[in-house]
Amino acid sequence: MNVRINGEVHMLQNIAKSKKSKVNLTDALEQYLTSKQQTMSFAVAVNSDFISKGQYSSTLLNDGDSIDVLFPIYGG
Repeated sequence: MNVRINGEVHMLQNIAKSKKSKVNLTDALEQYLTSKQQTMSFAVAVNSDFISKGQYSSTLLNDGDSIDVLFPIYGG
C-alpha cells in the first residue's frame, strides 16, 4: 500500500502483509515518525480531515491516501 505522508510517497505494504488486515493510522505513524517525534505534540490530517488522537487506531487507510503530520512551531 502506498500513501503520501507530508507529500512523500511511503510504502506500507510490509505492515499490511504482517497483520493481514487493513493498515490504520497508528501503524503508519509508528513507521514514519521517530520515537522522539512520537512523544511530541502533533496534529494529523488524512485526506485533509483532521483526526483526533483517540481515533488513530480506528482510522483505516487506503492506497493513495494523503497524511499530513503537523508539528507546532514555537517562537516569534
